[in-house]
This record gives sequence, C-alpha cells and structure tokens, in this order.
Amino acid sequence: MSSKIQNNIQKNRLLKINDPEINLYILLDQANGIMSNAIDLELRHLKTTQPQVRVLTMLSREDRPVTIEELANWCLKEFNSVSTLINRMEQKGLIKKSKMKGDLKTYVTLTEKGSILYHLQVTERSIHLVFNKLSAKEKKQLEAILKKVRDATRDLLGLDFKSPILP
Repeated sequence: MSSKIQNNIQKNRLLKINDPEINLYILLDQANGIMSNAIDLELRHLKTTQPQVRVLTMLSREDRPVTIEELANWCLKEFNSVSTLINRMEQKGLIKKSKMKGDLKTYVTLTEKGSILYHLQVTERSIHLVFNKLSAKEKKQLEAILKKVRDATRDLLGLDFKSPILP
C-alpha cells in the first residue's frame, strides 16, 4: 500500500474516531444491544421473543383489530417478516387472525393466552431496572431526543412520504 493511501487512511481514521455523531451512534448501538441481551435473557423462560412481545405490546394498546401492515409499520419491519411472525404466534395461540367482510386485509387480535402472557407474565423487569437509573427529567429528555432521532431517520428513509398525486 502506498504511503499516500496509508496517510489518507490514517487521516480518515482519526476523523472517524473523533466524529461526535459516529460516537453517539456507537453508544446508542451499544446501549440497545446490551438492553436487548438483558430482555432476551428475561424472556427466555417464557419461550417468547422480543419481536413477539412487540406485537403483543401493540395489540394490547389498541382497542381494535390491527392489520399486519399496521404491525409492520409500527415494528419497522418488512410485511413478509411480520406475516411470518404472526403465523408463528397464531400457531402458539397468542393471537388470532381474521378477515372482515368485503376487506382483503388480515386483522390480528390478542387471544386470552396472548393477553395472559403479555399482561401477567412478561414483567419487563430489565427495562425498569435500567431506566430507574434516570431521573424523571432525564427520562423526558431522553424520550424527546429519541423521538427526534427516530423521526429524522424516518424522514431520511421516506417512511412517512405521502405522494401528493395519490388519494
């Protein structure tokens, strides 16, 4: 490798090491990864997964049947991935799929078994243990910052784009 390329690599290496946005992303990624590991450990004895709990969470917050498309948008996952997840959850008896007359969409609701699992067995203890380390003010600040990051990323990816020419 030529010395010019080595110098460029070293210069860019130092720029990346000192880049505050990259360092924030690394910290966010580390926090997410380690929290995810703690949650996985907590859920293991229930033989359930974080993606399943995400679906149960959304369904428990809605007072109506939810479409698979709505679940995919909420979870920020591809429709096919969520559809596969929903099929597995239906086989476990956690959710029920249904169709409404004159509507091609598939709707999903919690079953009694799913409701018992989510409301009585999933404790989210690890989440509480982590966030209890923050003051109420810090939690509000973190919430505002994370919403801003989420919304900026959604905007960057065009996830909320509505075409002005479509109804």
